[in-house]
Amino acid sequence: MDLKVAVLRREVKLFWKESPRLVRRLLALIDLAKAIERHKGVTELDREQVAVRNEISLRTLYRWESAYLKGGCEALAPRSSSGRPPKPIRGWTAKRIREYRKLYGWGPEVIQAHLKLDHKISVTEHAIYTFLKAKGLTGRKKASPKKSKHTKTVRVETPGQHTQIDVKHLPRLLPNPKKCYVYNFVDHASKWAYKRAYDSYGPFETRDFMRRVLAAAPFSIARSQSDNGIEFTYKFVTNADQPRKHAMDEICEANGIRHVLIPPGEKELQGLVERSHRQDDEELYHRIKPKTLADFNQVLEAHCRWRNESRRRKSLGWISSNQFLAEHQKRGQLPSPPSQPTAEIQASDSDTEKLEVNFGRAA
Repeated sequence: MDLKVAVLRREVKLFWKESPRLVRRLLALIDLAKAIERHKGVTELDREQVAVRNEISLRTLYRWESAYLKGGCEALAPRSSSGRPPKPIRGWTAKRIREYRKLYGWGPEVIQAHLKLDHKISVTEHAIYTFLKAKGLTGRKKASPKKSKHTKTVRVETPGQHTQIDVKHLPRLLPNPKKCYVYNFVDHASKWAYKRAYDSYGPFETRDFMRRVLAAAPFSIARSQSDNGIEFTYKFVTNADQPRKHAMDEICEANGIRHVLIPPGEKELQGLVERSHRQDDEELYHRIKPKTLADFNQVLEAHCRWRNESRRRKSLGWISSNQFLAEHQKRGQLPSPPSQPTAEIQASDSDTEKLEVNFGRAA
């Protein structure tokens, strides 16, 4: 059987309503037959142009042509694929997938891990993606990666050896005109985090936050990295001849912590805590409407507890931060926090009372 335009057109009219997929293949072969008649033969370049015009690969065009020449429309017609039909996702599993997506914005890979490890439910990533697409829960495009001169991947195995701290401003979370600043502390090795909100930011709030971190952290902190904001350093506002010591430096020295400042304008070096900010946006801030700062701190406390106890992470082998810390504790590799509070922490009672008055909340 040869490729003849007239015959192919008659077959297109015959199967126009019955099999759109077969018609699409016949139209591609008509395009190829026209190229053969026009050039009295066809080159590899002609075939590639036909394939591009019909949005198929060159290999597919060869396969369709070979099938038609051997058996006509019967051989060219699409056949049902072999194997088991896909099992639809229904019931409790479907409900849970929707909740994971709407509440936390998780993708198929993270949803699959939590279903398998927390609920003993095995679902493929492709099946989860297909389900999300059918329910209209996809569509968020990946941000294009920004060029950076810092391309080295840092790996830290011991909790507390490298931590990062930063402040995120949330101008629209609380009712106007209330201000809200979230202090965020993240450990590099375990991804353990501690967060607290204040109505301002500066040395006083930093001192209170670091005392709370030292009291809550289940490991000893050896290094803390921050940017050059006024809440962490006086480096760019104090007199060079008479430098003032910042509250952050004082509390770090009192507890044996090395305070490191990143170079100005290089926020990518704070990638760990910046990513934590973004995850908080996706998993928490978009779905809460606290009325007061005290309410927000209660929500943050519950979120941190869930984040450390239940949120599984691919970088940790799909275990939670607390599980990671427990494994290090069993191996004797977890540096213990100070058994007794230092003088710096003990001296915080009066400052905490001031905060309670300002915020109208209990510590």
